[in-house]
Amino acid sequence: MTLPSASKTPAKTVWDRASSRPRHTVILCFGVVFVVTLILAVHQYFLVRARELDNRSHRLEIQARVLDVAVRNNRQHLQFLRESAERLLADRTAQFDRTPDASLQAVLRAQDERVWNLQVRDIDAPIRGIGTQQLAVTPDLHRDEPTFVEDLRLAQLMSRLFAVQFQMGTGLERAVYVSPTGIVVAHPTIDDDEVVRLLQMYGSSRLLQLANQNPLDYDVTFDPVRGRKNPAGPRLLFGTPVMSNDVVRGLIFFVVPQRIVQDYLWNNTTADETHALIDPSGMPVATSGSTFSVNDENWLKTLPAQWNTLSASTLFRTPSGTLSAGQDFLLFRKLDTADLVLTDYVSAATVFFSVVRLSSALFAGVWILMALLLWATLFVVDQLLSTQMALNGRLRELSLADPLTGLANRRRLNEEFDALSRRNDERRIALLMIDIDHFKVINDNWGHAAGDEALKHLANVVRIAVRPGDLMARLGGEEFCVLLPDTTADDAARIAERVREAVARNACVLQETQLTRTAPGREIWFTISIGVAESVSDNCFDLEGLIAIADQRLYAAKASGRNRVVASESMQS
Repeated sequence: MTLPSASKTPAKTVWDRASSRPRHTVILCFGVVFVVTLILAVHQYFLVRARELDNRSHRLEIQARVLDVAVRNNRQHLQFLRESAERLLADRTAQFDRTPDASLQAVLRAQDERVWNLQVRDIDAPIRGIGTQQLAVTPDLHRDEPTFVEDLRLAQLMSRLFAVQFQMGTGLERAVYVSPTGIVVAHPTIDDDEVVRLLQMYGSSRLLQLANQNPLDYDVTFDPVRGRKNPAGPRLLFGTPVMSNDVVRGLIFFVVPQRIVQDYLWNNTTADETHALIDPSGMPVATSGSTFSVNDENWLKTLPAQWNTLSASTLFRTPSGTLSAGQDFLLFRKLDTADLVLTDYVSAATVFFSVVRLSSALFAGVWILMALLLWATLFVVDQLLSTQMALNGRLRELSLADPLTGLANRRRLNEEFDALSRRNDERRIALLMIDIDHFKVINDNWGHAAGDEALKHLANVVRIAVRPGDLMARLGGEEFCVLLPDTTADDAARIAERVREAVARNACVLQETQLTRTAPGREIWFTISIGVAESVSDNCFDLEGLIAIADQRLYAAKASGRNRVVASESMQS
């Protein structure tokens, strides 16, 4: 009797057939590998293309944010000037002596001249104006002596602030203040004809019209269109009205050269990209070209024919996005601070060659499976290690910084002192202990949130007042210290006095949203007391000892009246 043979498994059957036809098996395997490779290649192409577009979109977002910062800074500077002017007009208790001083009297006597000058310091912006005859024939200008004197004093304030504005190096070409009483403050100075022309344009100003239409709802206006036909090149305009009792008392505006934006896009855009900053009508404000062609043509109409149906309004409907036409792409992002859109046109050829450039190494790796696996393993391990090291570095930074002020904390202070001491056991190291006078009063009157703002304000002022190599740290509450390497006791005392004076001169200005209903005002003026210790003169070479000595002198400064520096035993006694 014969036994039946055991049944074969499916895997065994396939193996037997493949073994019996090795040539066909090899061809089939190569075919499968080829098809899989082709599918992976196509899939990889679209993945890499999506990543490339994401990278371009990210770069576009960075550029838009930089432009937003620039616009926001100019807005904030204008808002500060406007608020300063309106505060001066609103403060009736500080309306000066009603009798004009000699310089104002000179202007009142010179009103018959076509253009007069108000005497100011050489470093301040010139104050000019037109006489009564020229004023009478200029639309929308009027003058009475009380208002005129007020505007002259306001012009003196603008003259000083404009000079400071330019000293800060903000990239402005010109700052101008124009009043309806025929006064012009301009920095840099302008000639008589330009003064007259500015005042003649006052009544037709779009900014004035907006302010008159909405006296209770006005803000800084950014107008990138004005000055496109200027012979010296296109200009960007920021402007804001000065209001008093819902009446326009003048206009302040900044003139910024368009070339600043043009140069930024040119220097920060790769050669295979075409960027353009456009307004709601599609007209370009700046492009990524080396030069800017001034015309009134819709920039979108310069794109290939497949984009002819695209309108600028489509780009302004959403904050950002990516549009496609055929294999071409148009990336765009709106600016948060202005009615403008930054675009990036990427042609099909540019996308293809970018993807090929990024993908060639991957395609080669597909054919070498072991190399690909090794590369993938090393890549993953490297990424994990890089991520871990980055996290460790970040955790270390957080462990050495005060979360409120960003200053060094006690641990960082200890490390820096130890590092200084290791280099030379008896080197001169000074230490300032700083404490806010009557800090509880700030918390009680303005609230604890305002108290935190006062602490951050103090940190900023002190960091500016001390030297670049000095280390400021927060020890807790309202108590701070500054580590001064290679500093004698006398130098430390002078630095402490400079810090004390800087804090006393600079008020902490709160935002409206930070004020409580019981807050006395937006400005918090406070003083500090400082105790000074120095390693050699105090014969103390450890940190805790220096802190203890400086702390004793700090309390001596508190006990002797606050708002002072105590730097020695004699001063302490």
